[in-house]
Amino acid sequence: NPNHNSNVPAGSKRIVVQQVFVPGFPDGSFPFTATVDKPWLAVTPPSGILPPQGITLTVTADPSTLPNGTFTGTVLVNIITPNNAGGIASRANRALNIPVSVSLVTPVVPQPKTEPYAASLIIPSVGHLDGIASRWQSDIRVANTSASKAHYQLVFTPQGDDASKGVKQTTIEIDPNGTTALDDIVRNWYGVGSLGETANGVLEIRPLDTPTNLITGNATSSFTQSTVASSRTYNTTSTGTLGQFIPAVPFANFIGRPASSNQLAQVLSLQQVAQSDAYRTNIGVVEASGKPASVMLSVFATSGAKLLDYPLELRGGEQVQLNGFLAEHGISLSDGRVEVKVVSGDGKVTAYASVVDNHTNDPLLVSGTQLNGVQADHYVLPGVADLNNGFASWRTDARIFNASTTPQAATLTFYPQNNSGSPVANAITINPGEVRTLDNILQSFFALTSNGGSSNLGGALHISTPGASNLIVTGRTYNKTSDGTFGQYIPAVTAAEAVGASERALNILQVEESPRYRTNLGLAEVSGREAHVEITVNLPDSKVSPRIEFTMAPNEFRQFGIINELGLPNTYNARITVKVLDGDGRITAYGSVIDRETQDPTYVPAQ
Repeated sequence: NPNHNSNVPAGSKRIVVQQVFVPGFPDGSFPFTATVDKPWLAVTPPSGILPPQGITLTVTADPSTLPNGTFTGTVLVNIITPNNAGGIASRANRALNIPVSVSLVTPVVPQPKTEPYAASLIIPSVGHLDGIASRWQSDIRVANTSASKAHYQLVFTPQGDDASKGVKQTTIEIDPNGTTALDDIVRNWYGVGSLGETANGVLEIRPLDTPTNLITGNATSSFTQSTVASSRTYNTTSTGTLGQFIPAVPFANFIGRPASSNQLAQVLSLQQVAQSDAYRTNIGVVEASGKPASVMLSVFATSGAKLLDYPLELRGGEQVQLNGFLAEHGISLSDGRVEVKVVSGDGKVTAYASVVDNHTNDPLLVSGTQLNGVQADHYVLPGVADLNNGFASWRTDARIFNASTTPQAATLTFYPQNNSGSPVANAITINPGEVRTLDNILQSFFALTSNGGSSNLGGALHISTPGASNLIVTGRTYNKTSDGTFGQYIPAVTAAEAVGASERALNILQVEESPRYRTNLGLAEVSGREAHVEITVNLPDSKVSPRIEFTMAPNEFRQFGIINELGLPNTYNARITVKVLDGDGRITAYGSVIDRETQDPTYVPAQ
């Protein structure tokens, strides 16, 4: 198993044995030592000679002290070369770190489909597919930030199955302030997905400790404040992973048809979709209540012109993914937008788009944003860039959609990272129903460049309007290569979505600093006021949580590799919390998890 991940039932005392291959060097044999960094792991032999053909180590894991979830440690192989090894020394005289995981899984039972709680979190797409030279899987993270142990029911509804015939469910518990990893959840927990078999579906995370009056109540329950969940779905290839972040959507945020004829329809908007030589788009629509829904999908050009109305019938609990949706309907579109609404039936739906680079096959997920859902006069898009350092060529394509019926004037201001330069502003007017496309925005709109690689140009984009406006602002920041792009989708944040002093902490999941991934933390002040912030790294296997404090200047943007700077190597399943301790400023944050081999980033917004 190239992923070195085995699973056993939770509570098992049976030793888990895995084989780990260490490649040799063609120029000779060298002494080595092998150790592990977790008390529940052991490796044999602990030392020996590494021959040119390599050696297989035996790694054992004792799961008897571990709760439910996926736990990862590292086999540390130190290869010792003589001083006179010449050129060989530069290759061999270094540590080789190999992650090894064990998943303690809980029993799965079939159950009838029931309507989720209002406080349930729903991940609209999880899957597993073993193919030739590739492997798709979904790694889930669930954090309980409360001071009490929490219990959750995990309900998996397979794609295409009639939910009325039942679903698969299991139960987990998470310690206070704990984060549970559920790697390759569809295969490890639900036992579906094997060589050549596709297994995809919807995952509901249902709180079992929620008071009865919150089961069908408002989404702003204590559960939604104390539980955070997310997924990273990715393809593992021989050259690393290509993945996308998938948020957990509160069931109360799913849309339905209006309760009366005088109410506005609830509409989800998906932008930065395309069907061209460069990109293709898959559209997913999910019904979660267990009741049927008739849905209308409408496709628009950036001008606002409607290109297609497509009716879709969903059974209760059904997930439908329309692969190559635009191409199937003869639509060629370098950039566009899709709207989704329920036109009849009592079902509740959400929608997403997966936009895939045709050359690299790198996907990014676009979540649906409710039209008329945000009224604000200030929006902040963090993590915009123009960087060409000889190894990568980073840039940002921004989109601003005016969902109102009148033209909207706005001022766009770019604030350089770490206040390293003066802000640059420019005015713009967006027509009603228009999506303004601002490709490579720092060069094309602000006439800024990275000076041929001599500087690192990054920062935050602020969009201000004279009064309350109805804009949807998004960006795609990506590395453009000769073989295509590797990128991440970034939604803008308003001051109401950021946090200030005496408010809750923001949480960032999927954090890792290991042989597989590195993580950058991004912070932006969004209100034009100073804020003193505290950053905490919550480690899954430690009672000590490293903390740092500093002051963010008004409108300041920072990005840095916090785990690496704190000297925490081989860190898996960490969670970063961001809290404003003092000041009148408001802070937003994100994590960018980067594959060390492909350099593909996954943008993980703070929750």
